[in-house]
Amino acid sequence: MDPFVTSIVIILGKYVLDKGVELGREVGPQALETAKEMFRTVLERVKKVDPRTAQKFPENPHGYETPIADSLAEVVQADADFAAQLKALLAQYEAAAQEHAAAAGAAYHARLEGDGAIAQGPGAVAAGKGGVAVGGDVKGPVIVGHGNVVGDQSRSNVHIDEKGQGK
Repeated sequence: MDPFVTSIVIILGKYVLDKGVELGREVGPQALETAKEMFRTVLERVKKVDPRTAQKFPENPHGYETPIADSLAEVVQADADFAAQLKALLAQYEAAAQEHAAAAGAAYHARLEGDGAIAQGPGAVAAGKGGVAVGGDVKGPVIVGHGNVVGDQSRSNVHIDEKGQGK
Protein backbone atom coordinates (compact mmCIF):
# COMPACT_ATOMS: atom_id res chain seq x y z
CA MET A 1 0.00 0.00 0.00
CA ASP A 2 1.25 3.47 -0.90
CA PRO A 3 2.17 5.42 2.27
CA PHE A 4 0.18 8.43 1.08
CA VAL A 5 -3.00 6.29 1.21
CA THR A 6 -2.40 5.69 4.91
CA SER A 7 -1.91 9.42 5.49
CA ILE A 8 -5.15 10.24 3.71
CA VAL A 9 -7.12 7.60 5.62
CA ILE A 10 -5.80 9.02 8.92
CA ILE A 11 -6.86 12.53 7.91
CA LEU A 12 -10.29 11.30 6.82
CA GLY A 13 -10.72 9.41 10.09
CA LYS A 14 -9.94 12.53 12.10
CA TYR A 15 -12.25 14.61 9.93
CA VAL A 16 -15.24 12.28 10.12
CA LEU A 17 -15.16 11.84 13.91
CA ASP A 18 -16.73 15.25 14.53
CA LYS A 19 -17.07 16.69 11.00
CA GLY A 20 -13.69 18.36 11.37
CA VAL A 21 -14.22 20.43 14.52
CA GLU A 22 -11.12 19.15 16.33
CA LEU A 23 -9.14 18.70 13.11
CA GLY A 24 -9.86 22.31 12.16
CA ARG A 25 -8.43 23.51 15.48
CA GLU A 26 -5.34 21.38 14.91
CA VAL A 27 -4.60 22.22 11.27
CA GLY A 28 -6.52 25.44 10.55
CA PRO A 29 -9.37 26.34 8.22
CA GLN A 30 -7.52 25.98 4.90
CA ALA A 31 -6.29 22.47 5.68
CA LEU A 32 -9.76 21.60 6.97
CA GLU A 33 -11.32 22.65 3.65
CA THR A 34 -8.82 20.42 1.86
CA ALA A 35 -9.69 17.55 4.23
CA LYS A 36 -13.39 18.05 3.34
CA GLU A 37 -12.51 17.91 -0.35
CA MET A 38 -10.42 14.77 0.20
CA PHE A 39 -13.32 13.19 2.09
CA ARG A 40 -15.82 13.87 -0.70
CA THR A 41 -13.39 12.81 -3.43
CA VAL A 42 -12.36 9.56 -1.74
CA LEU A 43 -15.86 8.52 -0.70
CA GLU A 44 -17.28 9.20 -4.17
CA ARG A 45 -14.61 7.04 -5.78
CA VAL A 46 -14.64 4.25 -3.20
CA LYS A 47 -18.45 4.11 -3.45
CA LYS A 48 -18.02 2.89 -7.05
CA VAL A 49 -15.91 -0.13 -6.04
CA ASP A 50 -17.06 -0.78 -2.47
CA PRO A 51 -20.39 0.91 -1.66
CA ARG A 52 -20.78 -0.71 1.76
CA THR A 53 -17.40 0.53 3.00
CA ALA A 54 -18.07 4.02 1.61
CA GLN A 55 -21.37 4.07 3.48
CA LYS A 56 -20.10 2.60 6.76
CA PHE A 57 -16.79 4.50 7.09
CA PRO A 58 -18.42 7.81 8.15
CA GLU A 59 -20.51 5.95 10.74
CA ASN A 60 -17.58 3.98 12.17
CA PRO A 61 -14.21 5.34 10.98
CA HIS A 62 -12.15 3.20 13.36
CA GLY A 63 -13.96 0.00 12.42
CA TYR A 64 -13.75 0.70 8.69
CA GLU A 65 -10.25 2.18 8.57
CA THR A 66 -8.69 -0.94 7.05
CA PRO A 67 -11.46 -1.58 4.50
CA ILE A 68 -11.42 2.05 3.31
CA ALA A 69 -7.62 1.96 3.06
CA ASP A 70 -7.74 -1.29 1.09
CA SER A 71 -10.40 0.02 -1.28
CA LEU A 72 -8.59 3.33 -1.75
CA ALA A 73 -5.30 1.53 -2.40
CA GLU A 74 -7.03 -0.56 -5.06
CA VAL A 75 -8.45 2.55 -6.73
CA VAL A 76 -5.20 4.53 -6.76
CA GLN A 77 -3.29 1.54 -8.10
CA ALA A 78 -5.74 1.26 -10.99
CA ASP A 79 -5.96 5.00 -11.74
CA ALA A 80 -2.73 7.02 -11.84
CA ASP A 81 -4.61 10.28 -12.50
CA PHE A 82 -6.72 9.79 -9.40
CA ALA A 83 -3.60 8.94 -7.40
CA ALA A 84 -1.96 12.17 -8.61
CA GLN A 85 -5.09 14.14 -7.66
CA LEU A 86 -5.01 12.71 -4.13
CA LYS A 87 -1.27 13.32 -3.77
CA ALA A 88 -1.85 16.96 -4.77
CA LEU A 89 -4.65 17.29 -2.20
CA LEU A 90 -2.43 15.74 0.46
CA ALA A 91 0.40 18.16 -0.36
CA GLN A 92 -2.06 21.07 -0.22
CA TYR A 93 -3.39 19.85 3.14
CA GLU A 94 0.10 19.43 4.61
CA ALA A 95 1.25 22.86 3.41
CA ALA A 96 -1.83 24.57 4.88
CA ALA A 97 -1.44 22.66 8.16
CA GLN A 98 2.22 23.70 8.41
CA GLU A 99 1.35 27.34 7.68
CA HIS A 100 -1.29 27.21 10.40
CA ALA A 101 1.16 25.69 12.88
CA ALA A 102 3.81 28.30 12.05
CA ALA A 103 1.32 31.15 12.39
CA ALA A 104 0.14 29.77 15.70
CA GLY A 105 3.74 29.53 16.92
CA ALA A 106 3.52 25.78 17.37
CA ALA A 107 6.59 24.24 18.91
CA TYR A 108 7.31 20.65 19.82
CA HIS A 109 9.37 19.43 22.72
CA ALA A 110 10.15 15.86 23.68
CA ARG A 111 12.58 13.88 25.75
CA LEU A 112 13.35 10.26 25.05
CA GLU A 113 14.74 8.01 27.72
CA GLY A 114 15.79 4.52 26.75
CA ASP A 115 14.93 2.81 23.50
CA GLY A 116 12.17 4.13 21.29
CA ALA A 117 11.47 6.91 18.82
CA ILE A 118 10.11 10.43 18.72
CA ALA A 119 8.51 12.11 15.73
CA GLN A 120 6.29 15.14 16.13
CA GLY A 121 3.62 16.71 13.95
CA PRO A 122 2.50 15.88 10.41
CA GLY A 123 5.01 14.36 8.01
CA ALA A 124 8.02 13.39 10.14
CA VAL A 125 9.05 9.76 10.47
CA ALA A 126 11.52 8.31 12.94
CA ALA A 127 12.74 4.71 12.95
CA GLY A 128 12.89 3.27 16.44
CA LYS A 129 14.74 0.26 17.80
CA GLY A 130 14.00 -2.74 15.62
CA GLY A 131 13.07 -0.56 12.65
CA VAL A 132 9.63 0.50 13.90
CA ALA A 133 8.66 3.82 12.31
CA VAL A 134 6.86 6.58 14.20
CA GLY A 135 5.26 9.50 12.33
CA GLY A 136 5.13 13.19 13.17
CA ASP A 137 6.78 16.49 12.25
CA VAL A 138 10.27 17.37 13.37
CA LYS A 139 10.63 20.89 14.77
CA GLY A 140 14.20 21.13 15.93
CA PRO A 141 16.84 18.49 16.59
CA VAL A 142 15.67 15.02 17.47
CA ILE A 143 17.57 11.96 18.58
CA VAL A 144 15.91 8.59 18.36
CA GLY A 145 16.93 5.54 20.37
CA HIS A 146 20.56 5.73 21.46
CA GLY A 147 21.67 8.25 18.84
CA ASN A 148 20.92 6.11 15.81
CA VAL A 149 18.76 8.77 14.07
CA VAL A 150 19.54 12.47 14.24
CA GLY A 151 17.45 15.16 12.51
CA ASP A 152 17.83 18.90 11.99
CA GLN A 153 14.32 20.04 10.91
CA SER A 154 14.88 19.14 7.26
CA ARG A 155 16.50 15.71 7.16
CA SER A 156 17.56 12.75 9.27
CA ASN A 157 20.54 10.48 9.10
CA VAL A 158 20.15 6.81 9.91
CA HIS A 159 23.33 4.88 10.54
CA ILE A 160 23.03 1.11 10.14
CA ASP A 161 26.03 -1.19 10.41
CA GLU A 162 26.51 -4.40 8.42
CA LYS A 163 24.61 -6.36 11.10
CA GLY A 164 21.55 -4.16 10.63
CA GLN A 165 22.13 -2.40 13.96
CA GLY A 166 21.69 1.34 14.42
CA LYS A 167 24.74 3.22 15.56
